[in-house]
Amino acid sequence: MDIKLLSKEKYEGYKLDFSYVSQYYYDLQVDSLVGEYRAKLIKKKFNKPFINPDRGVDWLYADYWQGAEAYGIEVDGELIGVIELFYEEWSTRCRVTELWLKKDYRRQGIGTKLMNFAKKRAGEMNCRLLILETQTSNADAVAFYIAQGFNVIGYDVTCYGDQDATRGEVRLELGYKLQQ
Repeated sequence: MDIKLLSKEKYEGYKLDFSYVSQYYYDLQVDSLVGEYRAKLIKKKFNKPFINPDRGVDWLYADYWQGAEAYGIEVDGELIGVIELFYEEWSTRCRVTELWLKKDYRRQGIGTKLMNFAKKRAGEMNCRLLILETQTSNADAVAFYIAQGFNVIGYDVTCYGDQDATRGEVRLELGYKLQQ
């Protein structure tokens, strides 16, 4: 399975289904000490399964990522995996704006292959950091990114609404430091 550049002309607006159901979440606990903060993620079980709300859909080459590059893997002419990257020139970081796998192809090493490609591509762009966003409610995604070497570099407890922490859906910013 080869990774190839997906042309903007063909794939702009290509719909990606990010819906998921999660039994677990990562509870973000922040301790404030004099002069320092400590944040930790603790895996916990939801009282009832979490079904992500209306944020379950996104599109390739969205207008707000001008200059993004999308790469994909096809099987028998069908797109089964995508990673979209956006170079932040001002911060010399590369943002993973989309990482998507068709449900039937998950847990087969394809996500790791796409992520390794992103790390290599970010290095070629002389980036210092590869970054992405996910939610504490998407326990499988959080575990995957941690296994890929990402660390928490930020969080937003009110990104989706005023009850994000109570709902177990805190926005996480994760980063992977590239070797320089």
